[in-house]
Amino acid sequence: MQIFLTILVLILMLGILVSSHEAGHLIMAKCFNVYCLEYSIGFGPKIYSKKFKGGETAYSLRAIPLGGYVSMFGEGVELPDGMVIPTERSLEGVSKWKRALILSAGIMVNLFLSILFVFIYAVAFPSYYTAAGFETGLVDEATNQVAVGYSLWGEGNIGSYEFDSSTNRLYSPYTTTINDSTTFLVDSKALIDGEEYVAMFDVSSVSGTDIMTHITFYKPVASFYPSAIKEEMGLSNMPDTSSPYVISKEGVSLELHLSVMEVASRDVTKPETEQFNNRVSHTLTSASIKNGDFYSWSESGVFQIESYQFYPSFGERLLSGCKYFAYFFEMIGLGLKAIFTFNFSSLGSIVAMGSMINTASSAIGWGRTFFYFGSYLSLNLAIFNLLPFPGLDGWGLLVTLIEKIRKKKISEKVKNTVSFIGLALLMIFGVFIIIKDIISVLGF
Repeated sequence: MQIFLTILVLILMLGILVSSHEAGHLIMAKCFNVYCLEYSIGFGPKIYSKKFKGGETAYSLRAIPLGGYVSMFGEGVELPDGMVIPTERSLEGVSKWKRALILSAGIMVNLFLSILFVFIYAVAFPSYYTAAGFETGLVDEATNQVAVGYSLWGEGNIGSYEFDSSTNRLYSPYTTTINDSTTFLVDSKALIDGEEYVAMFDVSSVSGTDIMTHITFYKPVASFYPSAIKEEMGLSNMPDTSSPYVISKEGVSLELHLSVMEVASRDVTKPETEQFNNRVSHTLTSASIKNGDFYSWSESGVFQIESYQFYPSFGERLLSGCKYFAYFFEMIGLGLKAIFTFNFSSLGSIVAMGSMINTASSAIGWGRTFFYFGSYLSLNLAIFNLLPFPGLDGWGLLVTLIEKIRKKKISEKVKNTVSFIGLALLMIFGVFIIIKDIISVLGF
């Protein structure tokens, strides 16, 4: 069911973005009275086509859903036999600035939708916090800054201790990114068969899940010598992320120490220094291992991390929208760098996007997922189409600029041939990336 919903959402998302992009071209062309023969979503054989009574444009759905187009007179499109259209109604017949607006209209629509979607995502939906940073009151002598700790929301039992997210926070002295996931150090002196390990908790997609299913144990860094402040924060060891502990036998014992801070209410997102100083450590122990997983806790109950719904101020939400938009630009920039450096392994197709949407929906819901990834995809379409590669809008804009500077038209045969080759190469490239992602998903 989840996969089915993911496919439907992805089809809807792409349908809206591609049809809006092409609608931008169509509307701008009609504003300047350019004759448009067809508005098509997809390429290849027609599945459906309709021309309204008295209209001049056929609206079509085609078999290959890898984009769309608007066929305009003067863009290498042949008119039906017997049809005569004045030259001034062709794309070549309008002035250069009008042609540039027609060619860039789809890009502008996608840019607008990206901005609209990201601010709907940031403003209309609540934020969900798994963790929040707070000042511990301890001053780091090396930087002369107040050391920061982190608190996580949870629910359940830590051993015999009843943990209530409305009055408790789980404490972490350190956070980092491992394998593109945010992880929090929850115990720097976890014991496995009496040997010290560092327990790191992965916060991705964790709401309502037993904490142990998202903890990885790492060997401590050998050369780490904590200062007195780090010791006081509970940071006795740092993880060697290149050496995760691999469960290889049954009968291994575990001792995990989780620090708890008490707060006045759920609305206290940042505990005070006094609450940090009064934190209490509670212990979970596991007697043995079965099928590679810890089990048989000596104390009853299960402890799980929860996401907490929170509404920041309107100004904070607008700022978050700007940060998300900047992040999208950064990610797209990395994607373009990968293309130009031929590092195709780091590129993702619609298959990879579907996988991310499927994962995100379970964590943040379908509404938030739609607007977040819709914004990202729309900005992708805008920037990608701006590239001056044959077959893309950027190529048409480049040709228009060259013709404006040279004051001479480029041969229609040359433009059509180059555009055809460009589109063919883009399709081959797209299919290659899709096949790569399918192989990756299937684990080959």
